[in-house]
Amino acid sequence: MVAAVARTATHRERVLLAPVTVSPTKPLTPTHLKYLLSLDMIRRATGAFADVDVAYHHAVYAGSRQVAGFWDYLERHHPGLDADALSEEDIGHLYVAHHRDASAPFASIRPMVRRAENGWTHPVTARLLDLWEQHYRRLGMADPHLGRGRPELASTDEVIDLMSRHAVCLDGRPLSAPVHLDATCRGLPLRAVLNEEGQANYLLYLLRELIPLLPRYDLVVLAHDVELRHDYRTVAHVLETLGSRVVRFEVPRVPLEGVTRSARAGGWEGYTLDAYQGPLVEEHGLAAFRLGLRLYLVAGLGRTAAQSFALRPLERWIRRAARLLRDHAGAAAEPVPYLTGITGRLGYADPYRVATALLSKNGDVPVAGLIQVVTGGSGAR
Repeated sequence: MVAAVARTATHRERVLLAPVTVSPTKPLTPTHLKYLLSLDMIRRATGAFADVDVAYHHAVYAGSRQVAGFWDYLERHHPGLDADALSEEDIGHLYVAHHRDASAPFASIRPMVRRAENGWTHPVTARLLDLWEQHYRRLGMADPHLGRGRPELASTDEVIDLMSRHAVCLDGRPLSAPVHLDATCRGLPLRAVLNEEGQANYLLYLLRELIPLLPRYDLVVLAHDVELRHDYRTVAHVLETLGSRVVRFEVPRVPLEGVTRSARAGGWEGYTLDAYQGPLVEEHGLAAFRLGLRLYLVAGLGRTAAQSFALRPLERWIRRAARLLRDHAGAAAEPVPYLTGITGRLGYADPYRVATALLSKNGDVPVAGLIQVVTGGSGAR
């Protein structure tokens, strides 16, 4: 059971940040960067007053259709592919082609699911993770190895049996029927997590990772995009029923040229990080680029991302970031009291509030300290 514990001068709450992962099958678009940099801000700002761990492992979801299905497609249609020669956009085009191809039945990808669940990683995904690590280092993120590692998972039977005992799961396996999460008492529909063929979706993998961790934490922060809202409301109900204190943080998709679409549909060409970072870093410096990109994606596009990502406003935010860095260079300000104040009962530092605070003209806002928290004091490395 996870109990909510009040923050005191001698107690640091234990917070588990549990985001849905960006599947390592596609390029990082502005939507993904808004999400990842928001998570980075939550991690750093909340870590100023709490002990934060992050449950973000690509290997957990490798057996899902989204990942294993892509790997199966690559093995069938592109055997012997030289993964090391591929760019991020090359891999993205393969991912788009995969989704244009007819979906393979689960029986045909079952061998790939087993390989993935046993720890195998397709060379194309391994290549993409290396490219992402370069991006994370360039952006000064807290963990450039984000997503690496393979945690221990509870067994499928153990998790389903536990959820059934707590009346948050309908187990149809004895009747050769699907398994559903049940949050109907919250007005949510049943949500299948295991079909009659034994194919699990990402939610079952998520629960197999999170449920064993619950007793260690005072708060679980579920993070996801808006399209997964109903799924994550259901997950929150399950975890709360098991005794956890749970909050959700969601991020919208960022339109490109007025259109909001999934990466699987394409349309991101010219909007990957490699397509625009070079000239901006060269002109304004790495520190200003790092802070400016965060301010633009989080504060500028805001909670709704109603406007499309565009380079002209991004450059304006980078210039603004450069001024902030100059104006507050060498200044010292303790950010923890301010961060705990704006956090309140939420339990974690909302990145939108943190990012907008950096723009404040109020002399009571410790802007210099917040810059150090948000950037990790990374400077221009």
